[in-house]
Amino acid sequence: MYRESHGLSRATWVVGAAALGAAAMYLFDPDHGRRRRAVAKDKVYSAGVKTRKEAERKARDLSNRARGVFAETRQRMPETEEEQAGSQSSNP
Repeated sequence: MYRESHGLSRATWVVGAAALGAAAMYLFDPDHGRRRRAVAKDKVYSAGVKTRKEAERKARDLSNRARGVFAETRQRMPETEEEQAGSQSSNP
C-alpha cells in the first residue's frame, strides 16, 4: 500500500477540490451569483475596514502607553545641573 510521507492525502485533495468546485458553482450561479459575489465583496471590504480601524486603535494605544512610560521615566530621573540652572534662571 502506497503511503505519502508528507503533505496531504489523496482524500484531502479530493475533498478540497470538491469544496472548491461547490464554491465556484455557488458564486457563478447564473441566477443568484452576481448578488452572492456582491455580498461577499461587501463582507471582505467591511472586514478590511474593521481590521484597519482596530490596527489604528492598537497603534494609538501603544503610542500613548509609550508616552506614559517615557513621562514616568523622565519624572523619576534626577535633574541635571543644566536643567536646574535653566529652571532657576527662568524663575525670578
